[in-house]
Amino acid sequence: MSRLYLRKTLSGFMPADEPSAETWKKFKQGEIYRAEVVKPRSYAHHKLCFALLNLTYSNQERYSNFEDFRKAVAIAAGHTEELVMLDGEIIRLPASLSYDTLDEIQFTQVFGAMMNVCASILHGMKLDELEAEVSRYCDEHYGQAA
Repeated sequence: MSRLYLRKTLSGFMPADEPSAETWKKFKQGEIYRAEVVKPRSYAHHKLCFALLNLTYSNQERYSNFEDFRKAVAIAAGHTEELVMLDGEIIRLPASLSYDTLDEIQFTQVFGAMMNVCASILHGMKLDELEAEVSRYCDEHYGQAA
């Protein structure tokens, strides 16, 4: 299954960003595909969150795998779900950032907590400085943030 972000234009739906454009190219002309069109929570906010994670990941040395890093940040930010093991032990797992699991209010709270975690990882960078860096990174890598 491929996920891509689309923008409605006068001539139909078009890829909204470079990763979606790359996925779009893989579909064959004339073939029929099934899609579920959903207006995302806040695409600009979502891009900022992943810009934050990618920027911080590229400036740290502990993790060599982005997914492990993303999960560690989620746990440190308190964005977790409980799993009760067979012996009754309760462990915390990173919760999903998907559009289906968080509304905009919840996502804003998680994003704020992740900003604090990432600022700490980046040697105590001030939040306003980090916000500016994330916005620049987002513009460069994902297109304009807002």
